[in-house]
Amino acid sequence: MKLRTIVKIAITSSVVLLCSGFALYSFFRLSVAEGHKDFNLYELVPSTTSAVFVTDDVLEFVAEVDELTCSKNQQYLHVSKLFSYLKQGLYALSEDTPHGLSRQMNQMMIGFHEPDNERNQVLYCRLGHGDKELVNRFVRKYISSLYPPKTFIYKGEEIVIYPMADGDFLACYLTSDFMALSFQKKLIENVIDTYKRGKSLADDSTFTGIRAPKKSAAVATVYTRMKGMMGWTEFDMKMKDDFIYFSGITHDADTCFAFINQLRQQQSVKGFPGEVLPSTAFYFSRQGIADWVSLLSYGNTQEQSVAARTSEVQNRDEEFSRYLIENAGQDLVACLFQREDTLQGAAAVLSLSVADITEAERMLRALVDAAPADEGRRNPRITFCYTVNKAYPIYRLPQTTLFEQLTSFAEPTLDVYAAFYGGRLLLAPDADALAHYIRQLDKGEVLDGAMAYQTGMDHLSDSYHFMLMADFDHIFQQSENHVRLVPDFFLRNADFFRHFTLFVQFACTDGMVYPTIVLKYKSE
Repeated sequence: MKLRTIVKIAITSSVVLLCSGFALYSFFRLSVAEGHKDFNLYELVPSTTSAVFVTDDVLEFVAEVDELTCSKNQQYLHVSKLFSYLKQGLYALSEDTPHGLSRQMNQMMIGFHEPDNERNQVLYCRLGHGDKELVNRFVRKYISSLYPPKTFIYKGEEIVIYPMADGDFLACYLTSDFMALSFQKKLIENVIDTYKRGKSLADDSTFTGIRAPKKSAAVATVYTRMKGMMGWTEFDMKMKDDFIYFSGITHDADTCFAFINQLRQQQSVKGFPGEVLPSTAFYFSRQGIADWVSLLSYGNTQEQSVAARTSEVQNRDEEFSRYLIENAGQDLVACLFQREDTLQGAAAVLSLSVADITEAERMLRALVDAAPADEGRRNPRITFCYTVNKAYPIYRLPQTTLFEQLTSFAEPTLDVYAAFYGGRLLLAPDADALAHYIRQLDKGEVLDGAMAYQTGMDHLSDSYHFMLMADFDHIFQQSENHVRLVPDFFLRNADFFRHFTLFVQFACTDGMVYPTIVLKYKSE
């Protein structure tokens, strides 16, 4: 499972939570007034929207954001100019409403569109009695006369374009029932098309099916989907001190969602892998495996170097796949960790449980010995890692893409080295990584005792099908081969996210998938 793919689940949640709250900071500390019949905002949201954030209690939302440690440390996510304008303009608007805004305006909804960038967003707001006049008064008072707005008629509806002082433009679609804002006029046109012709999220049976009545109170909700991975998933959002939580549920069984469906075919694992991870690990994932064929098939479709594979490498992939199916056990742990010499860059290791380690090592050695001679490769096929008590053989395998398929680490080489340690099979793209891994574990330098690791695990279930941890600060410091696993959104906002560690977990029960996302702030 790719870090890019997994971590993308958190993009929408993090964007909406950590920017809309800061952008609307101190804006909705207002009393609630009843209005006329509510308008269903989902009738405006195009069915092509990739994610939606909604809160019905902005007062509580902002209060919880205020209490986050990162907020108290003046660390904010400035994700888009749209929210910056809202912070400035809407705060001024609140000063013009001594009696508070209507209940309708307390519901805020934000739609996110592909491709992911800071401008492909639309903010929706219901309006109560008199709210349209309130907005118009605000516009007349606070929009500079030096930049007069322009009105366009699109399919009988008005779109007002407000030129901003910095040369940008803000498109607004305003009626007595609702308001839609975006920096993209085209997105507002899509909203009007959706309103007039239908095909909104309100008409999407899959989307409406997940919007079940709340079982527990949540300050906000995020609905998101990812092409090829999972359908519409509902996340309840909560915040406290150093933690931001997203608890989700998805039950879409569409066969096109390869990751979710292959995950459903696997078995759960219990406990956390801290005892088999070096203390310097800053990324790891663990997955339970009951169906190796499904996992390898999924990895083959995701692998990045398929186009460059020769027929010989493909044959080696198939041969090594058969070896894993026959010998590997029922869990897989992949990790990135820091070597003693930080100038060498991160080390990558894949650790697999093994059913019969004696037989597995015998078969691996036979596979290495039977491989044809490697022209131009001078390194011996077998070297050794020496510890205080033992020498561990390290086997150089024929070139294969299986390491990348099973870890999603974009290594610049097809070389793979193998060793057996602690009853597990270890694989790495270089022998030095295996040696560092074995020596750290042999000295008892494991992640299990780290405080940040322990506090993160406290918020996760000890039974799951897949989990991941990623320390953004360390990942941003790595080579391009590992940094490119991180979505562009996190790279654009690296100064903010480097203060967080991400934990992701998936559990499957009775055909349902329950994803959990935790962002832990690293307090100074």
